[in-house]
Amino acid sequence: PAPRAAAPKRTSEAAGHRTYDARSLKQARGAYDAPLAPPYEAFLKYLPPDATEPQVVAFFAGCGELERAPKLLRDRATGRVIRGFVTFAREAGLRAALAKDGGRLGARTVSVTVATTHGTAQAEGTHTPAMAEEVLEALGVAEDPDGVYVDGTFGRGGHARAILNALGPRGTLHGFDVDPDAVAAGEALAKADPRFAMHRAWFSSVAASLPPDDVGRVRGVLLDVGISSPQLDGGRGFRPEVDAPLDMRFDATSGVETARAYLVRASRRELAAALEKYGGERPAHARRIADAVALAKRSDPTLDGLTTTKLAALAAAAKGHREYQAMHPAKMTFQALRIAVNREFDELKDGLAAATSVLAVGGAVAVLTWKHSECAVVVDYQAEHALALPDAPLAR
Repeated sequence: PAPRAAAPKRTSEAAGHRTYDARSLKQARGAYDAPLAPPYEAFLKYLPPDATEPQVVAFFAGCGELERAPKLLRDRATGRVIRGFVTFAREAGLRAALAKDGGRLGARTVSVTVATTHGTAQAEGTHTPAMAEEVLEALGVAEDPDGVYVDGTFGRGGHARAILNALGPRGTLHGFDVDPDAVAAGEALAKADPRFAMHRAWFSSVAASLPPDDVGRVRGVLLDVGISSPQLDGGRGFRPEVDAPLDMRFDATSGVETARAYLVRASRRELAAALEKYGGERPAHARRIADAVALAKRSDPTLDGLTTTKLAALAAAAKGHREYQAMHPAKMTFQALRIAVNREFDELKDGLAAATSVLAVGGAVAVLTWKHSECAVVVDYQAEHALALPDAPLAR
């Protein structure tokens, strides 16, 4: 990866609680104001689902010579374009490409940023770990390479492998996940590396799942909240653009109700509240989408005919206009249903409590959040449980 121009700004470091400002991190990783090091690669988001490599080449015409043909990552089931990468022969080409950020390709507004994890080498169905260096720093792996660590959201093991690479020969890492594909990947890693153990369990059960001797000895716990690229690329109904059954369960083998079952059971008021709380929908939009689902249930009480694309069309029609952001108008509806079905906020609260309960003195919990609503859960938990600073204005 290209060297960073500067470390990301920490916006808070009180009482051992450190927060990284996302915009500072993006600028530091992208090094927009400093010389860019090869490979001169741009990361593309919000491409048209039917975009082609020649169309991408035409989009960047005049920016400079390409080092290789564009790489478009497609959904394996539908062939729709998910994201892309373009590598230029010279730095000037990449800088010219960055000026195309926000340009139109077909009916979509394309996002163009500096590739931070050069994704042309990333295979479909894999996941590149975010902020791996910062995670290792926050967990303190370098200070205690032979300690006990927990990856509470294993996914495809990107962060786990980074931790293992930094661990010493006597270090131990426990991975947790409930996604069957993630568990299979974790079990394969456990066979290859005896320092790693995989647990098929929610991370809120970490205290009950760890070996008794490790409880109270854990040096660091990582929680990477939300959904991973392989889950989005799969066929469980997480993407509004890809037609699939309305499942949305992280553990499709469990008895948890599916997204379709949730829509059948939930009242208009409950659904509208979930869309607003979990998806960030405007109150008026949330009510309209809930009304549209209620009307659909009049003609199809079990919603057997409702698939992801039909729900997406229903939500988009109910909202009545395009969002200012370059994203699918049903994206927030799908996010809300996923969070509700998997009880993600409750799991996060319980997981934070479980993680802190197994820590050694001086241990750390590192949490990666991607939505304001997720971050609020973490901040509220930290505020409720943090010790007051010595100079806090408290009555003595």
